[in-house]
Amino acid sequence: MKKVYNILGIILSIALLWSCSSDFIDKDPKTSISNEKALSTYDKLVLATNGLYAPLLDRSLYGESSILAPDVMADNVVLSSVKASGRYIQEFNLTMGSNDGPSDGVYSMGYYIICAACNVINAIEANKFDRQGATDAQVNQLLGEALFIRAMVHFDLCRWFAYPYHFTDTKLAPGADGAGGHPGIPVVLTTEIGKPARSSVHKVYEQVISDLKRAADLMTEKKVCFWASSEVAKALLARVYLYQGNNQDAATMATEVIGSHRYELTPAADFVKYWALEGQKETIFELQSNKTDDYFYGGNNNPGGVYLYYGDLVAANELATSYEEGDVRAKLVVLNKDGEYTVNKYPGREGTGNVEINNPHILRLAEMYLIRAEANQKNNSQIGDTPLNDVNAVRAKRGLSGLRVVDGSTIASERRKELAFEGHRWFDLSRNGQGNVRPGCKATPLVTWPDKRFVLPIPLYEMKNNGNMVQNIGY
Repeated sequence: MKKVYNILGIILSIALLWSCSSDFIDKDPKTSISNEKALSTYDKLVLATNGLYAPLLDRSLYGESSILAPDVMADNVVLSSVKASGRYIQEFNLTMGSNDGPSDGVYSMGYYIICAACNVINAIEANKFDRQGATDAQVNQLLGEALFIRAMVHFDLCRWFAYPYHFTDTKLAPGADGAGGHPGIPVVLTTEIGKPARSSVHKVYEQVISDLKRAADLMTEKKVCFWASSEVAKALLARVYLYQGNNQDAATMATEVIGSHRYELTPAADFVKYWALEGQKETIFELQSNKTDDYFYGGNNNPGGVYLYYGDLVAANELATSYEEGDVRAKLVVLNKDGEYTVNKYPGREGTGNVEINNPHILRLAEMYLIRAEANQKNNSQIGDTPLNDVNAVRAKRGLSGLRVVDGSTIASERRKELAFEGHRWFDLSRNGQGNVRPGCKATPLVTWPDKRFVLPIPLYEMKNNGNMVQNIGY
């Protein structure tokens, strides 16, 4: 049975670690969260910071829900009519309640990671640890990584539990003024005991952007893509600005990442194999998945197992047949013997022989080109390059000829095909104010914009234990 916690319970559980033994520091640092002793020296802060990454692979986050649910809830993925398992029915039909679906796990694990990141941030900023000869740059790198993770999880939670930044329907979200005035999520910056209320979406974005800007400035190490770096923070900042509708800064940040020349788009000939490899040049940030990690979710219940072992989720026909002749991305949606399209974006990391073990690609260079194209098109600008050139840059590496003209619809279509099955589609529909059409599906799951189902309910356990919490209208 899944364990779920309210924010108060999470803070208490994190706080208890301050008086526990530090046995965990002898483990692989990627599988451990900090306690008091781990914050007393620079070396232990390194272990604590490293320990912030693995929980992102929990089944509630990028180990399952954050990858699968946004595509199941939208129009990229459907339930197999042949290999029906009874799973993901609530997500597909958009009938999630406050005590089921992705809601509870996403919320509790998200705040668990935020609190752990806060421990690292607060300890470094208090400056009472033994530096052991570490330079300011080395300490700042740790602070930047923790700030990045805190920002990333706050942003993800806001995408799930709050309407988009520019929302204006006050019947669904009191205070919605088109500028983030409606309820967001609690912004947690310390692990103090308390019952935090929801901040406005504007305040959430303000904190996320502040953390990411600081992180980008603080991190100077050119780390490989399994760890945060200045470019990783800027890439996420480009995504955040796009969601906020700040198209000028979105294009500017994407341009900085592209212009760093640290990354390259994968050639068409290597694109299918790219998904079985780690540390590739196109990847800006990915999470290393290992079966021995504490947060590894096995039993073929992760994306690779769901798509390839069980096969109970398949690509929607409308998406699978939308790829042009010669588009290498079409090879990732394979027509199977049952007449359905198997998703092959999680084939198992090379050398593991196991479809369960895949590294989720959180940020890729292709997304930066598409963010810049969309932002410039919406802003009627050419920051860094033209929307046409950016779209064609991606198309050229996918085996396609260039287009002569692009508009918003063209860019959205390219984004959908490029980022399919990576956990973007539901949020793209929401932030662009689009309903969920699902061609070929029954009418019941169809959702027009706006609708309460575009946000998840605050979990029941949080509502019961936090008197300052306000539920999303309709739940």
